[in-house]
Amino acid sequence: MKLLSRVAAFAIAGVVLLITLALFHHPVATSNVELAQQAARDNQVHGILIFLLAVLASTLAVLSEALNERSGALYVYRLGCVLLGMAMLLDGFVTPLLADAEVATVLRPIGVTIQVFSKAGFVAQSAAILLWSCTAWRRVRWFAVVGVLAAVVPAAWILFGDLLLTPRSLMAVFGAHAAWYLSAAWVLYRFSRPSA
Repeated sequence: MKLLSRVAAFAIAGVVLLITLALFHHPVATSNVELAQQAARDNQVHGILIFLLAVLASTLAVLSEALNERSGALYVYRLGCVLLGMAMLLDGFVTPLLADAEVATVLRPIGVTIQVFSKAGFVAQSAAILLWSCTAWRRVRWFAVVGVLAAVVPAAWILFGDLLLTPRSLMAVFGAHAAWYLSAAWVLYRFSRPSA
């Protein structure tokens, strides 16, 4: 388990870095023509993000095991990943095809669907982070505090703010979660040490 925890710790840190880089390269289109022109880049960025999200969910299973977490956080997190994955499939693969075919009337409802799935996915991930944090409260209190903040702030912004998810706001929400992911990597690394 200690070797697995160490591998998961490094994987989480690496995936957080790669997701941040991918979000920096997220295409932004101001017209259907630009959207169609950026189709290949859209496919690449969203395909990479979907893959990295799957890796992140797998590594967090190791965290659940290390914390002996039984509240269902991992299942809630995976639900968030599925919702975000659906939004990414629509945003990265469907909308560029429809823009190329000039089916503009369909793009608006798909854009709304992408927003709803993305927000629901982030709220589910925030709920999972909160559950993990409650589980960790007795063992690693500072980690639990980071988790509560990383969960509550983005979820409140999504649920009670007038948030439109754009690449910039996506980075802000992910940045809050990333603070927790990196602290989770540190906790796993500490658990992997011989003295732990």
